[in-house]
Amino acid sequence: MSREGLDVVVIGGGPAGYTAAIRAAQHDLRVLLVERADLGGTCLNRGCIPSKALIHCAKVWRTVQLAHQCGVKVDNPQLDWDAMQGWVTRVVQTLRRGLQTLLMHHGVAVTKGEASFVNVREILVETPTGSETVTASTIVVATGSRPLPLPYEEGAPVVTEEEALFLPQLPCELLIVGGGASGVELAWLFSTLGVKVTLVEMLPRLLPSMDEEIALGLQQQLERQGVTVRLATKVTRIATQNGRAAVHTETGEGWVADLVVLAVGRRANSENLAHLGIPLKPNGAVEVNEWQQTLVPSIFAIGDVTHGSGTAHGGMAEAERAVKGIVKFLAGEPLPPQAPDFVVPLCVYTEPQALKVGLTEQEAQERDLAIKVARFPWRASGAAMATGETDGFVKVIAEAKSMRVLGLHILGADAVNLSGEAAFIVAHGLTVEQATAIIRPHPSLSEGIGEALWALAGMPLHIAKRPERGRREWQNECSS
Repeated sequence: MSREGLDVVVIGGGPAGYTAAIRAAQHDLRVLLVERADLGGTCLNRGCIPSKALIHCAKVWRTVQLAHQCGVKVDNPQLDWDAMQGWVTRVVQTLRRGLQTLLMHHGVAVTKGEASFVNVREILVETPTGSETVTASTIVVATGSRPLPLPYEEGAPVVTEEEALFLPQLPCELLIVGGGASGVELAWLFSTLGVKVTLVEMLPRLLPSMDEEIALGLQQQLERQGVTVRLATKVTRIATQNGRAAVHTETGEGWVADLVVLAVGRRANSENLAHLGIPLKPNGAVEVNEWQQTLVPSIFAIGDVTHGSGTAHGGMAEAERAVKGIVKFLAGEPLPPQAPDFVVPLCVYTEPQALKVGLTEQEAQERDLAIKVARFPWRASGAAMATGETDGFVKVIAEAKSMRVLGLHILGADAVNLSGEAAFIVAHGLTVEQATAIIRPHPSLSEGIGEALWALAGMPLHIAKRPERGRREWQNECSS
């Protein structure tokens, strides 16, 4: 493929970038994908996939420990961290090879190198064997993000959330700074594997993006598991003490741990856009319109580089939208206004899992929306009882007058695999009546969504109804 006259150059081979490249190629556009490291980006190589592979290993370990409850006796089970790391390596390598084949199959040219902008339609690609200049009608920036640092004394045993997934051995005591999704997942993972974990968050609660009840319920589960949680606690200094990390806070409370993991957020990799005059937010995120187009019409941006921190699936959805915009742009068509927001599920892969789809109760209240709320506890679910996973609940939020579902939130086993149904209901603006008309298998966890919807309609099936404040409204008990 000629390096001149390209339709699209995609910078960054993570989920957002490779999705954009494949979709552009499927529109018969001439595409080059430039990735400076391994295909798959942070998600595949240092983030989503390695962490979920390790979490799966931890869940298997937990299942083995609890197997006696189901009449299965396992004598002297052994935990092998090196073998778990081997499992992660095989999973990542298999997916990376598959991605390479997939891009080749779709006719996407791939170059491994560092890309920098010469001008708005030209980039310089520096490879181990030299450099070349590439021109294209449009450029998609999908350069992702990197972990935010905290200052610490040189030599202190401190790692990032990414590095924590590849430790040479399990520490005895671990302190995690940051109570977002990454920090909470790491706390659950290492605690399940027998590490003494302290989780420190400077905000008043964990998982600030999640519904408050869901976050509180998951916090309680972590604490029952043995995780020490400290909220409203800002870390000010991390020093070295006898080869260990001494953590100091504004409250005066402190800890000494074998290792500190920093999971305090991420910053967009947007430095190579500064000289082009493209506006950046304080966290480095690139400003885009609803088509993912920057102020430079030929440059689009997707994924973490537009958020500072985001989700892989959100970035992939942005890639789909960007390519639709690019097709119009290349055809000389205007990009008409459209809805700027997606319904992007937010997931936490602990046990129980946490899921957010749509508005939380707090967000609805901040918008002065009149709402109705109902919950269904998993302890009333046949499917949950059959598997012994009865912690948590389903929470549904609807607009009071129209009964249109605004939000679905779940704390429970396998909640993430219910996200598709939840997102469909919210994204398509289904009413409670329409959503309850969906026939769900029995027994299944999907029934939990239906049960919460029926409770909201005032007609609960597998939970008892009780009058509230003398009105004909009911709300079930909640185990959160």
